[in-house]
Amino acid sequence: MKLPLYLFLAMLSMPLYALNLEPVDIPDGLPDHIVGDIGAAVYSSNMHIGTEGTQSLVLPYAFFDYKRFFARIDEVGIKTFKMGYGYFEVIGKIDLNTYKVKSPINGSSLNRSDPIPLGFGTYQETPIGGFFANAYHDFGKSKGALYEFLYFAELETYKNVVVYPEVGIERQSSQYANYYYGISPGESNQTGYSAYTAPATSNLIAGFMVEIPVVDNWYVNLYGRRKWLGNGINNSPVMNRSFQDNIFAALAYRFK
Repeated sequence: MKLPLYLFLAMLSMPLYALNLEPVDIPDGLPDHIVGDIGAAVYSSNMHIGTEGTQSLVLPYAFFDYKRFFARIDEVGIKTFKMGYGYFEVIGKIDLNTYKVKSPINGSSLNRSDPIPLGFGTYQETPIGGFFANAYHDFGKSKGALYEFLYFAELETYKNVVVYPEVGIERQSSQYANYYYGISPGESNQTGYSAYTAPATSNLIAGFMVEIPVVDNWYVNLYGRRKWLGNGINNSPVMNRSFQDNIFAALAYRFK
């Protein structure tokens, strides 16, 4: 259970060692104008919970910096003090997944309020790739904790098409996991599912984003991610797969 905390502390201490690396051309300043991508995207997810299938939404797409404010697809926040290749950040996570459990046994539904994760973290854009280390408290119904440690590489391929492979790990506290994947005795009677208490769980993540130039400063971004669920979630009777998928396709204009 202490693994996410160790990873987070290691990430915070990383800049001390990074000082010994060779200088690279990575901007340290805070831009006085928007720098990054803004557009629109179709987001799709399949949580594999109950009878719910793929869900799709058309929403704005943003990955940009403006002074100390930033938006990174599903995160928004404020940069505070400089730390290594990045900043110590106050972050809010935007969760686009709908936690609605519809029983295949009798059709009854259980609605879970969307999480409201707020916390602290850092994004380190290093010479060997980008590292994200974030710790959140859910101010929604679960009152639990969520931790994530992610790494993105950058690979330029044919005709300036860039691929960003992603690997990472997510840790959900027992309160967080149990609210979204547990079944109380009362809910068991209502839905026909067996009662279940979900423990704290670690989930593995892998994915990639492909950035395709279109014309001038316009780009198409394609993203896919799979999350392999730990036993604490995977053993829940509401789950019908051992993984969850998220994808999106975005058209964005790049401000420089």
